[in-house]
Formats: sequence, structure tokens, C-alpha cells
Amino acid sequence: MKRGQLKQWLLAACVAGTCATAQAAKVEFFDEIDTGPAELSLEQHRYLAFGEVMYDFYRHATFDAINLLLVNQQQSLFDDDTDYAELLLGDLYVTYGLPDSAETIFNRLLKKDILSHTRAQTWLHKAALHYREGNLTEAAMILDDKKVDGLEPEEEARRKLMLANILMAEGDFSGALDYLHGVPVETDEGRYATYNMGVALIRGGHEKDGLALLNSLLPLSASSGQALALRDRAALAAGLTQLRSGELAGAQSSLRQVRSDGPFSEDALLALGLTNYRAGAIKRALPLWLEAVNRNSSHPSVQEALMLAPRAYEELGGMPQALAGYKYAATQYREALKDIQRAIENIGQRGWADNLLPDDVNETGFLPANTDTLAQGGQLSYLYKLFSSNTFAQRFQNYRQIHQIKSMVEHWERSLPALMESYQIQQRGLGQHLPKVRQQIGIHQKQQEALMLASDKLGMNIPDYVDMSSPGDVANAGQAIMWKKVDSLSRQFGTLPGSNHANALRLRRVRGLLLWDIAHQSMEQREKQIQAATELEEESRILAERVAAVSLQIRDATLRTRDDLGQRLAQQQSRIDEIKRMSEDTLAALEQSMQADALALLRANQKKLADQLAEAHLAVARLQDTSVTSDTKQRTGS
Repeated sequence: MKRGQLKQWLLAACVAGTCATAQAAKVEFFDEIDTGPAELSLEQHRYLAFGEVMYDFYRHATFDAINLLLVNQQQSLFDDDTDYAELLLGDLYVTYGLPDSAETIFNRLLKKDILSHTRAQTWLHKAALHYREGNLTEAAMILDDKKVDGLEPEEEARRKLMLANILMAEGDFSGALDYLHGVPVETDEGRYATYNMGVALIRGGHEKDGLALLNSLLPLSASSGQALALRDRAALAAGLTQLRSGELAGAQSSLRQVRSDGPFSEDALLALGLTNYRAGAIKRALPLWLEAVNRNSSHPSVQEALMLAPRAYEELGGMPQALAGYKYAATQYREALKDIQRAIENIGQRGWADNLLPDDVNETGFLPANTDTLAQGGQLSYLYKLFSSNTFAQRFQNYRQIHQIKSMVEHWERSLPALMESYQIQQRGLGQHLPKVRQQIGIHQKQQEALMLASDKLGMNIPDYVDMSSPGDVANAGQAIMWKKVDSLSRQFGTLPGSNHANALRLRRVRGLLLWDIAHQSMEQREKQIQAATELEEESRILAERVAAVSLQIRDATLRTRDDLGQRLAQQQSRIDEIKRMSEDTLAALEQSMQADALALLRANQKKLADQLAEAHLAVARLQDTSVTSDTKQRTGS
């Protein structure tokens, strides 16, 4: 290597060494930063996001699940290829009362080339949509077609139940039974289907077949409260049916299977007393009715028993007990009328529907939140038929959902000023610091480019072979220092004191030993130099990527200062006001409709109670007149 080239190489090596020291320090600094977990793939992101949606779905937070799906769609995480997310969104739309949006999704899925199981599920969801909307013919055409082949066992049971219900509505009980036999009766769906089928057969005139279905539910084991209540209801329905047809022994056997502390115990006590009464066993009927009288006086069966118990006393000859019973019945009827009047006044007040909402917006079920308060006031006993009806329950569910939307919009409204303030603070901060940051990143970018050029040049200047013409180039740090000293002594030898022949021999020996040592380790040292140059180039590349990433963040921050987010945030207030107005109008209309239904039911009960009160007064007057007449006859005869 020529002397000029050697000087240039040494200069480049020194510059590269200096830059490499600074570069090593920077890389070490960046490596200490915790960059977080490894980046997830698209499918892993989808899996996590869909897991959050399913969590809300199973805790019945329907609105939250819909929001998550729509947000993920907006962020392109779920797209046309994620059929499972589309199918779930359609199902949620059905639950939330948006049939048009649901059918749009189902039709879009059915036009695609999707898996056969997913296609069958989509057809099932579309059939369920028609079933819910009352389009039974269209639902039956889909459910009874090969389009729904390949469903899971739970979905197949759901299909058969819908078909059975459709056929029952059309009066085809034999066809409904064919589908019903395919549903396991041990499941909740099978129990309800069997009960509905039994009641439908009885109403259709097939009493024997209906009773057989109802009685098939009685020996089944039940662990949940829902299953126990359904078994009680089946026993009560069978007992009442046999009571109407005069099968008193069978009616007593069925009614005795109703639990004494169950929700249908009052009805069972009344009916069991009637079976004994009609069989002529008045003394057996009386204790049952007396037990019913001690129950909740606002229950319709208890109100019936209030008149039947004194009538039994009257037929048994216990006139004082009968008179006391009729007077007690009149007192209870008056109290019940007061309860109904208070309920009417309470329901007529504005905000009555809000009091029915649960504290937890994700709580399941259709019963009102304040059931204890309603029970104390007697309202729940009169309104239970209303709350158990599908129409009112659906209306109440819509009221809850719209109220949830209104609450969420109000939360957004409260958050809007904070968002505006945060945006303004961010804009001021970016405007203040961005110019300085741009200047600094420009300087760092130039330094990094110079470092990359120097590292590239250093790697290119490393020869492909060991060149001992410049031993310092292939020596390690210690050897290079020694060689520099020995070479300097050799050049200045003769001008230095003690430059004699003996010292010249010593210097030659040292020089030779040093050269041998350098040559002996030259191959290993050259490999280390190549490795160090490669590492320097890699670290320089990593630094370039980080500088580019910071530059990209600066560019994004610059674009953020020019966006219209502030204007869009300001426009949200008008949108929020419009949504609140629409929500309030809808809630008011739903509340008025629910109030009308509740008031109509209460007034019907009020009229019935007034008639029963009049009957009780007439019975009291009749017994008193009879007593007076008997006393008069006794005095006249004596």
C-alpha cells in the first residue's frame, strides 16, 4: 500500500473509530429502551378483537358488542373476508331490533362463496329473522330446506323448535310433534317446546295427547329455578285441564306435584280446593283455601279464595265463621283497590319507565329493577301478566336499549369539552416544539449519513488478504502501539543517544519478534476487523431506520397540526343534540305506550275487584238478614 493511501486509510480508520464509539453509545442507549412485545400478526389481532366482542356477547352487553364490531370494521381489522364477524353482527342486529340491517348482512353473506357450515348458519339466522318478524311462511320455507343442512346439534334443535312452533300456529299438531321428537326433552329448549306443544294440543281439542306431553315433564329431574318453575307450570296446566273435564282424581294427582313455595303455589291451592269441593269433600277444600287466604292478597287466585273459604263455612253450617270470612274478604278487597289506585297514580307519573331500569345496563332479563318496591305496593302482582307477555317485554327491552344509547351519548357530551381542551393543548405543544425537533432531527440525519459513508468506506478499505507491508493495519491495539514505538525508534536510530551496534541488534530482534507476533495473529485479527466493520455497518443501518422512524413521527405530527379534527369535534355537539332529541322522543313514545298497557290492565283488575267487593258486601248482608230473620222466627214461635 502506498504512503498516501496509507494516510488516507488511517484517517478513515480514525474517523470511523471515533464515529463507531459514538455510534456504539447511541445503539447501546436505544437498546436499553423496552420496545414492548413482538408485533402481532393480522390474524392474532383479529383473534383478540373478536374475543373482546364475544365477552360482551356472552355477558349480554349487546350494544357494546355491536360498537366493538363496527369500530374494528372501520379500522379494517374485520372486512368482507371475516364471515364469522359479519354473521355475529347480523345476529346482534336481530337481537337489537334492526331487522333491515341484519337481512342486508345475511344476503351479502349468502352471495359469497363461504363455508357450508357458515352458509347454513346464515340461512338459520335469516329464518330466525323472518320468524321474529312474523313472516312464518318464509321462515318455514328456509327451515325445511336443505340449505340448513350441517348445523351444530344446538342449532339443529333451534331449527326444529321454530318449525314446531310454526306448525302449531297453523294447527298441524302431528307435523309439529314429528319435529318435536327430535329435540332432547332434557334440555331447556326441549322442556319449553314440550310444554308449549302440550298446551297447544289441549287448546286444539287433543286433550289426551296434550296431557301426555305435560305429564312427561313431571318426572324429569330439575336443578335450576327455571326448570323447577316450568315443571310446576306443567303440573298446574295438567291439573286445571283435568279439573275442567271432570277427572278429579287425576287433577288432584297433578296439582299435588306443584311445590308449595313455588311461583304457582297460590293457583295450585285454589285449584286443588276446587277438586275437593266438586268431589263433595268440602272439609278437605276448606283448609286449602284458608292456606291460600294467608298468602299475598293481591294475587288473583288468593282473591278468589277469599270468597270460596267463607262459602265453604256457610255450606258446612258455620255461619259466624262465614260472616267473618266475608267481612275479611271485603276488607282485603278494599285494601287491594287502594293498592291498585296507588299503582295507577304511580304509573301515570312521568318517569315511571325509568324506575324499571336496572342499575347495571348489562343485566339480563325483562323484569323491572325495583321488583321489591313493586311487590310491596302490590303493583307486581297485578302487572305480572303484562311483564310476562312477549310484546310488552320486547317493548321494554327496546326502551332499555334506547336508554342505553342516550346514556352513552350523554357520556360523550360530557367528554367533549375535555377532548376539545386536550386537542388544543396538543396543537399548542406541537406548534411550539416541532420547529426545534425538525432542526435537531435534520442534524442527526446528516451525522448518521456521514457515519454510514465512513463505515461503508472502512469496510471497503479492508484488503482481501493479509498485507504485512503495513503491520500496524493487521495488529491489535497493544501490538499497534508497540509497533508504532519500535518503528519510530528504527526511523530515528542514529540520532538518539546510545545508537550503537549492540542496541541496533537489540532493536532488530525486538522488531523481528514483534513482526512475527503480528504475523502470527494477523489472520485472526483480520477476521475481527471484518466482523467489527460488519457490525458497524449493521448498527449504522439500525440507527438510520430509527432516525427515519422519528422523521416519520415528526411528519405525522406535522400533519396532525393541519387536520380538521378540531372542526369535527366542534360539529359533534350538534350531532349529539340531534341524537338526544330523537332518543328522548322515542323514549317518551315507548313510555306512553307501556303506561297505556299497564293502566288498561290495572283498570280491568280494578273493575274485577270492585265486583268482588260488591259480592262480598251482598254476602255479608245476606247472612245478616238470614240471622235477623232466624232470630225473629225464634222469638215469634216462643
